[in-house]
Amino acid sequence: MKHRNEDAVPETCPAFGRCGACQTLNMDYEEELSLKMRKLISLLKPFGRVEEILPSPCEEGSRPTGYRNKTQVLFAYNGGRVNMGLYRSSDGGLTRVDRCPMESPELFSVVRTVRKLIDPFGLRVWDGRRGDLRHVMVRRGFRTGEILCAIVTRDGLFPRAEEFVKELTRRHPSLVSVSVIGNDSDTPLFMNGDETVLYGEGYLTDELCGCRFMVPAKAFYQINPAATEILYRKAAEFAEVKESSRILDAYCGIGTVGITAAKGGCASLDGFDVSADAVRFAAKNVEQNGIKNARFTERRDGSFPASEADGRYDVIFADPPRAGCDRRFLSAVMKASPDKLVYISCNPETLARDLAVLRQNFRVTAIQPVDLFPGTYHVETICLLSKLKQ
Repeated sequence: MKHRNEDAVPETCPAFGRCGACQTLNMDYEEELSLKMRKLISLLKPFGRVEEILPSPCEEGSRPTGYRNKTQVLFAYNGGRVNMGLYRSSDGGLTRVDRCPMESPELFSVVRTVRKLIDPFGLRVWDGRRGDLRHVMVRRGFRTGEILCAIVTRDGLFPRAEEFVKELTRRHPSLVSVSVIGNDSDTPLFMNGDETVLYGEGYLTDELCGCRFMVPAKAFYQINPAATEILYRKAAEFAEVKESSRILDAYCGIGTVGITAAKGGCASLDGFDVSADAVRFAAKNVEQNGIKNARFTERRDGSFPASEADGRYDVIFADPPRAGCDRRFLSAVMKASPDKLVYISCNPETLARDLAVLRQNFRVTAIQPVDLFPGTYHVETICLLSKLKQ
């Protein structure tokens, strides 16, 4: 195994060290995986054995590139010229790039066209005081190749927006949806405002694990689809869903985890999420995948009342954001006392915190990491927890 060169700029990406999105491109992929394993073991060994990390699919002897199915690109003026690039978390600035080798090449092709159209259509970039355009989000379907674009502005629709989108879709026939979304916050990459769909139906369609999903612009959708299939199949394997199983998909998003686990049949599938848009599309996705007795609800506080959960579920899936599970949700899970809890985590620190609470009522029977984020310190981990016998 080669040793890491701290000062090396990897051939993979000339922006490494300036962008900040990737932290481990100056390591061999095997060394990166070893680093992640050491971190996971140090945090999770009190709860059980950490299985060997499942790598992201790539050619033998190489590191995964081009795996990300989504990009968010900022725009800024520099001497009157429009620059585009990736958000730099260290100082909130912009790292100028024309493409990202970790992202699907088609994504930046759409973004470059947006930049070319800014001046001809009189669109001004937001500079902190005035202007319109803040960033562009582009997402691509893993198996379908369909592309969705969201143009994020300060105040929603801008002059000549329909003409702008017409020209954009003419140049990119793979686009199936283009919308304009507002962001009046101080956070550069938010999409917190109203969405106006100007082309298509407001979503792309993709396939994962033999299921078909409608994916809207604002929805959470894993960024490494090939590794996501490994993750979801392992979660379904842990859950061992039967036709008699009653399932809760917590923090469900558009329903990907619960639907892929329940596709062979179940007694019922419930889900909740903080996003009303996600819940709406989860209901659509359940219908198109032929799953019966399903119900999805919006829970703005990220919790699930213990009174509603008590005794109703055999299997609970939890796939929370990086902040981990809401404490009220953990209490509800322990009161519900399902036979199995499958916890999918993107943050081992909050996972360890939540496992310390859950082990009052559950035993951790499996810990399986999956590398969804090559080139970074981040890693996804699935934990199977089984109910303690009273």
